[in-house]
Amino acid sequence: MLASPLSARRRLVAFDLRGHGESDKPATPGPFARPNLASDLAAVVRGLGLERPTVVAWSFGGVVVGEYLRRHGDDALGGIILAAASLRTGRDSLDLYGRAMLDNGRALVSDDAAVYEAGARAFLGGQGARRAAAEALEAALAAMRVVPAHARRALLAGSEDYRPEIAATRVPVATLHGDLDAVVAPAMSEMCAALRPGIRQARLPGVGHMPWLEEPALFEATLTSLLA
Repeated sequence: MLASPLSARRRLVAFDLRGHGESDKPATPGPFARPNLASDLAAVVRGLGLERPTVVAWSFGGVVVGEYLRRHGDDALGGIILAAASLRTGRDSLDLYGRAMLDNGRALVSDDAAVYEAGARAFLGGQGARRAAAEALEAALAAMRVVPAHARRALLAGSEDYRPEIAATRVPVATLHGDLDAVVAPAMSEMCAALRPGIRQARLPGVGHMPWLEEPALFEATLTSLLA
């Protein structure tokens, strides 16, 4: 996405969440507390001098942007696009998740490397009807491998509900969701759209949880329209 045609018209910024990619991987669970995730987003916005950016929050990114709104408000933001974003977590929200998440959730927080590997493969392979290219799935699996087990457990622990934060924000909000998503169910975006008038919705037909890999042209066109 960072090298897509959209980058000619918009400044695109992406960063690795703590514990992921090239970001630091502290050895204890404490640094992975959700307020710290919000502070990381605030630091990126401030440190790069971003002027009222539109935050595109995918999957667990819903937790990050929800926590950001809770801790920092929306003064520095220009908009929010929730792309299959988790706004509720925990046992009370299981009906908002699909089989790929529900069937593999325990494996995704396992200390056992073999159990985690098998669960991660099943998780990625079951995310939607249209399979991304094999090399893209292997790249996603490699990215999952570098996240330590204690970080996975800390990030996925507990229950949160960010509906009040989305309902109260003054910036434009839109949702984007593949209608065959088997990780975060489309019902999550429908729930979000019902929070207040004016939330725009985009549904991608025949697409699962990773639309930029499954249908990159459709994803970019839809994202561009939501940014207009």
